[in-house]
Amino acid sequence: MTSPRPLSQRPRPFTPDTLAERWACSAETVRQMVKRGELPGFRVGRLFRIPVNAVEEYEECQTSASDGSGADFASTGPTPAPENDGATALRHAPARKRKPKP
Repeated sequence: MTSPRPLSQRPRPFTPDTLAERWACSAETVRQMVKRGELPGFRVGRLFRIPVNAVEEYEECQTSASDGSGADFASTGPTPAPENDGATALRHAPARKRKPKP
């Protein structure tokens, strides 16, 4: 068993701004992906952070065909219709429950 790397050698997690620059999108898009669960992330106070390994896995899933490898992240994209007539079925996200205002 290998020992964990010291903190100084671990890759730093991405911020929404740095990841947005890498992906050529807005930081708000990255934040929404984390909020929807499309991209794993965590919060440090009010700030979002996205682990490097989560970004690499997401990018790998976006650039390669699914091989049924049982990745940790489910696809949220369109799924082919079962009748195979070329139609695409879209899945709706579950409704979010709003917290009552005090």
